[in-house]
Amino acid sequence: MMAISTGPSIRAVCRIINQNSCGSGSICGIQNGRSLILTNAHVAGTSIGRIVSVEVESTGDKINARVIMAAYSDRTTADWAILETVEPYSKVEPVKLSKKRPTGSHYTKGFPRCWAMEPGDITTVSFKPPVWFWEPDAIGGQSGSGVWSDDDGFQYGLLTWQWGSHGAGQMTADIYTQARAQNTVGWAKPDGLIPLTDYDFDGLERGKDDPVVEPGFFSQTGIQDLPIWAEDEPTPPIDPDDPNPSAWRDYMIEYHRRLSEFHDRERTMLEGVNDTNDNGPGLPGLDF
Repeated sequence: MMAISTGPSIRAVCRIINQNSCGSGSICGIQNGRSLILTNAHVAGTSIGRIVSVEVESTGDKINARVIMAAYSDRTTADWAILETVEPYSKVEPVKLSKKRPTGSHYTKGFPRCWAMEPGDITTVSFKPPVWFWEPDAIGGQSGSGVWSDDDGFQYGLLTWQWGSHGAGQMTADIYTQARAQNTVGWAKPDGLIPLTDYDFDGLERGKDDPVVEPGFFSQTGIQDLPIWAEDEPTPPIDPDDPNPSAWRDYMIEYHRRLSEFHDRERTMLEGVNDTNDNGPGLPGLDF
């Protein structure tokens, strides 16, 4: 696997300072001139409107951002938040998230112990939907780091946990599903999955202003209103006389993907089945 030391997706990497704790994040969209940032709920908190400090590594800019959407559960694999910059900020081209399952090779970048690091390859160990397990291990401060594809550069994962000697994260495809359903239903957390703690970078005791992380889904907007998904980009119309068959193939793949997503959402709402075994993804339950 080829290392990506200067991959284009790292332009979106951010350090997130929340009181005296430090985590990571990535710019994934721009709305009304303000940047949108994906991170963990346990980094930014779940309180809509909470302000955190964001440092954009590629530019050195320091800006403020507020929580506009968050989901967290101590039972299921929900631990993510979307921030919007308080003031207009569009200096950095965003790297959008994918609704597709990851394939191929990937890399990540964040702030272990609040220090900037070079991008590093990850090696997939296994998938236990919706958790993605990989090597190497992850440590405090890396929470909220993006995981990007070597092939198309889009973000497919959100580094969130440690599992034994492995790193682990949520797939952005499952973040999208939870956001569309506006809840935290899903598969139970696998045994041994440990949330990464934010790195206490100044050694001070945490106080009453530390972020509040509560179970639930919190939002001031709908996920369909956020321009953060790669597959939502407009595509040029297909010319039926075009001799290139790949255009029709890609069109049909996307059509069936959206159809499958629709059916999954409807079945989730109507059936409420909770399958947490290892034999397949099953359907997320609606009992919590």
